[in-house]
Parts: sequence; C-alpha cells; structure tokens
Amino acid sequence: MKIQFRSDELIIFESALFRTTSSLIIGKSYLMLVDPNWLPIELDFITETILSVGKGKEKYLLFTHSDYDHIIGYGKFKDYKTIASENFVNNISKNKVLKDITKFDDAYYIKRTYVIEYPIIEIVISGEYETLTIGSDEYSFYQARGHNADGLLIHNTTKGILLAGDYLSNVEFPYIYDSVDKYLATLSKFERIINEKQVSLLISGHGDYTSHKAEMMTRIKKSRAYITQLIESVTLDKAFDVEALLGGYDFPIIMKEFHLKNMKLAGKEFRT
Repeated sequence: MKIQFRSDELIIFESALFRTTSSLIIGKSYLMLVDPNWLPIELDFITETILSVGKGKEKYLLFTHSDYDHIIGYGKFKDYKTIASENFVNNISKNKVLKDITKFDDAYYIKRTYVIEYPIIEIVISGEYETLTIGSDEYSFYQARGHNADGLLIHNTTKGILLAGDYLSNVEFPYIYDSVDKYLATLSKFERIINEKQVSLLISGHGDYTSHKAEMMTRIKKSRAYITQLIESVTLDKAFDVEALLGGYDFPIIMKEFHLKNMKLAGKEFRT
C-alpha cells in the first residue's frame, strides 16, 4: 500500500483501487483513523503502521460517509471508538451497502478475517455544525450532503487538516448520488471553511492531497463549473461536451458511466 504523505501528525494511505485514501491523524494521546480500505493486505498494512505509532493511545474510527468502499474495513477495527453523522446511522440503504461489499469480495474471491457488518456508531454528529475536543485537538464537523446523504466534512482546527470525503478530488469530477443542489451547498461550505479557517492540508477520499490554498479553490471552481454545465444541459436541453470532460481524466470509460448517472439524477431534480 502506498503512503501518500507522512509526518509526525498525519499519515495518508492510498489504496491500489480507485486511488482511495485512508488517513491516520496522530495526536499526543489518541489516533484518528479515517475510512480504512480496501484489500485485506492493505488493511493489514494500516494495522501494522498503527502498531508502530499508536501504543497506549486511545483509538477512534471516523467515517466520512457510508459508501461501501469507505466502510469496508470496519470489522478490522471494531474496538475503536466510532464517529459518523446521524444520517449515516439512519441510512435506509444499509443492506445495499453490505451487499455491495459482499458482491465485491465475491467477484474477486476475497476472504476477510472479520465479519462484514454496518458500523455501529458511538459518537453521532447530528447538528449542522458541531465541535468536539479529542485529546488536545479541536474538531469541527459539518453536514455534507450531495455526494450522498450522510456525508461529513471534518476539520481538525488544531492541526489545520480538512477531511473532504468524496469531494474536491483532483482525479474525479463530482459523483452525485444524493442531490445536485445539496452538492453545490456543500461546495459553498468548503469555500467558507478554506477562506475563513486555518486549513493547511486538504485530503480527498480519492486522489492527491493538497497543501496549497489556490489548488483547493481551483478544485471548488472546477466542481462548480461541471455542475453548472450539468444543470444547463438538462434544463436548457443543451448538449454536454462529454468528450471534453473525459479528456481531462485518466479513466474515461468508467467515468462516462458516472457522468451519465449524474445526468439522470440532475434531470429528475431540475426538469419540471
């Protein structure tokens, strides 16, 4: 498993699949593991790394949202104290998420040493905005709908780390499963946080982290531009330049499928 970034306070792991990231925030008295994924050998690598840096520390497991690739490692870390949104807890599609994991493992003959189950959450974030003190660090949590219905943005205000979940990726355009309009609202939240708070590092769920504010704002701008074109296409019956879109990404075949799903969802949301 690739380590994308490492310091005394943070490790960013990168899976071989979909360039999915998992983050480990290292506090003085605690560890915060975020969205551990994908393959058993990768989860073993994360576990071994934790053993080297986490002796005697309280351990937390944070889920940015409930997509199956982000909860797939839950059973490996069941003794950790869990954090997620209230919408995550109340997700009506839990069984589908579990079926997605089972289908993936079945397709690739993967056996795991733990039971596949939906995470049980101990610390539930229900408000639009909430703060927690964990160890000597302060965390701010923001509800983040759009990509899906139960996302969270997490800002470690002490260390300046912003965990974006499946937003602001440099290797994907917006994948929208919940709501186009709510996705735009979440982008506005990102903009306010980055402009008004101390953000030294942004971590997306897929692709590369960035420590440059200009790059963070560029990702917001590109996401908005894509969604604007999406809305215009379905409301004005205007052709979407799909080839131009896909030309900017490395995996056009699969990404075209995600774009077409976005078009379908936007059509339902904006056509009268």
